[in-house]
Amino acid sequence: MTPSEHLLTELQCLLDNLKQTGGLTNNSSININEHPANNNDLTILLDQLLTEANIHLSNTWAAHMTPAVSATSLLGQTIAGLHNGNLLSPQLYPILVQIEQKTISWLCQIFKQTNGHFVPSGSYANLDALWQAKQANSTHSNIVYTSTAAHYSIAKACQILDLELILIPCNEQGEISSEALLKACEVTQPLAIVATLGTTALGAIDPLSDCIAIAQRFNSWCHIDASWGGALCILPEYDHLFADLAGANSVCIDPHKALSQPKPSSVLLYQHEINKIDANVSYLEEKPLAHLPGSHGGENFLPLWFMLVSKGTKVLKEQLRYRLSQAQLFAHALDQLEGCTVYPTRTGIVGFDITPEKTIDTLINRGVFSRVQISGKTIYRAVFMNNHVSAEALIAELQAYL
Repeated sequence: MTPSEHLLTELQCLLDNLKQTGGLTNNSSININEHPANNNDLTILLDQLLTEANIHLSNTWAAHMTPAVSATSLLGQTIAGLHNGNLLSPQLYPILVQIEQKTISWLCQIFKQTNGHFVPSGSYANLDALWQAKQANSTHSNIVYTSTAAHYSIAKACQILDLELILIPCNEQGEISSEALLKACEVTQPLAIVATLGTTALGAIDPLSDCIAIAQRFNSWCHIDASWGGALCILPEYDHLFADLAGANSVCIDPHKALSQPKPSSVLLYQHEINKIDANVSYLEEKPLAHLPGSHGGENFLPLWFMLVSKGTKVLKEQLRYRLSQAQLFAHALDQLEGCTVYPTRTGIVGFDITPEKTIDTLINRGVFSRVQISGKTIYRAVFMNNHVSAEALIAELQAYL
């Protein structure tokens, strides 16, 4: 038996030991001690964890951007754990390097960029992008412009990098105002402009062409946070929305959101070459690149790669189209309800409020819907990111409260 076969056999034995306990209502707690936990207690707790995870498999799970993991992606994640290579020593792992490069090349082609690397999350990608912008800064500016609907990680990144963040107002659809952005740039030239392709609250798409053109006019870096909405770029029918993406300096996308992959899986793509760090790393054959990832293996990309090669991109496109169609059906059904205001978007998120106000806390607690703040107003939202979530099931849940 090979080492890999031995590890897989051991893993299978552990899974086979899980038992159906049933009737559990309280969380078990196992403390970390010097001696192993009782096997029965451990089995019960593992079963509870799996039961807790089953919420993502419900046909009414639409509260957040947390997908159910497919068997193919889970296998890719398992392979990454078994491999456990460190790509700071790429000469030791030529197959893993090749897979990473092919996956990056596929994404670069879609997003019209030339280089890229994987990171654990969109927060890391946004920080990395603004770090690269600061390193390439020719404006001597310390200002970053983004919209009031941008992800909070932009504010974190600016705080870490000692940059000044200025928020630009949005229109009623949650998109950054091009006019306000241009006026702000005319007053103070920015280091960078961050546009959002799919805001977290409502999935709104900033006017990307305008943002890119304004950044180019003022010799500023333009970063596109496509963590959520970037999935649309895979569908040819949306090409017109992203015709100018090649003019962006960097783009990030979260496959663990937009492409239903397990965490962690994010990628930062960019047009420039990254320099190597000038540091004493004599234990490595070559100096590492000046980007955030340090020691890393295939954990960020093997699940995505395995899903793509085992299923094909056609299946991925079909799944994306299905989720978008369910979002449209849900928005249309809400439109037919008396006293319901709908805030649909093109990226698979549907916001809504109900008049007179109804309390649907039970549905919130079950992960059917979530709450968001839009212009100081609390509304509900449904996120269509799983292939088994149906508009019909969500409407049926909501009908009981109307």
